[in-house]
Amino acid sequence: MSTAFRAARRWLDLRTQVARFTQARAGATAVEFALVAVPFFALVGACLENGIVFWEQEILQQAVADAGRQIYTGAFQTANAGTTDTATLMARFRTAMCTQSNGTPRVTIFNCANVRVSITKADSYTAATPVSPVATNASGASDWNANFAGYSCAGASAIVVVQAAVDIPVFFPLLGAAVPNLPNKRRVLQAATVFKVEPYPAPSGCS
Repeated sequence: MSTAFRAARRWLDLRTQVARFTQARAGATAVEFALVAVPFFALVGACLENGIVFWEQEILQQAVADAGRQIYTGAFQTANAGTTDTATLMARFRTAMCTQSNGTPRVTIFNCANVRVSITKADSYTAATPVSPVATNASGASDWNANFAGYSCAGASAIVVVQAAVDIPVFFPLLGAAVPNLPNKRRVLQAATVFKVEPYPAPSGCS
């Protein structure tokens, strides 16, 4: 058998194998499903996560508005007159946030006990600038702002900025709107309200 004939035979065999490969359908459905399933489920997961984040945001904002009203009317300051420990006052305000007006615990998706609170005063609405809950740490990474949490007792007619922030997990950072800005694939969810306190007989230490 000549060399030319053997080469031609190998070429024909190769063409036959290629033709069989292109016409083979065994396992094609599984491969096609695998190619489509991964991005599809990732997209579904991202949509669900975004919906949950918006829901959590609404819950946190409502909690800030409800608890902030106690400062707006002076009820919180009056009830805590004589208490000067900042950590205690922030814990009590957090409790007010996590409790509904009827006294039952507020239903939340996030852990309400992890909410961080910042209550500051401003000289005017123009100067009422919220404190960022996130800052760059010593390692150059985004992390909690150590100067975020705080409490300033607001007297009558004081302009107050009430903020709350809590960390939530992020499962689909590439496809979702929730992008991590904390270590361990978590991000900060925050809410705020600004108002002028009603006239009320302010206790000592509130201005």
